Parts: sequence; structure tokens; C-alpha cells
Amino acid sequence: MIKKLPDDKQKRLLDFATSGDYTTPTCTRCGIKMVLRKSRRDGSTFWGCRNYPKCRMTINQRR
Repeated sequence: MIKKLPDDKQKRLLDFATSGDYTTPTCTRCGIKMVLRKSRRDGSTFWGCRNYPKCRMTINQRR
């Protein structure tokens, strides 16, 4: 159905669908972008919620 749209409308949809920051994960509990943090224990890095300590959601960073 999208391919049937005029080129300018296809471009607008593509721009809308790909806008934003896709390299930073979003907290699944709060819905806000997370920050890259470093563990004091072993120096490893992980993504942590900006609302810490209220929200303790973390994601291990892929290596």
C-alpha cells in the first residue's frame, strides 16, 4: 500500500519512521532513553535508566 502512494508521501512516511535515536536503548519500564554507565565493581559498561534509583532497570551492553 505504501508503494502506491506518491513519492513525496512515501518519503514523508520514511522520514517519520526513521527519525530519532536508535543507538540508545529505551527503558522498558519508564519509556525514556537510558544512559551508558560504568560498574564500580568490575569496570564493565551497561545501560541504566535515567530515573535511578526510582527505576533500577539495566541492560548489559553488547560487546
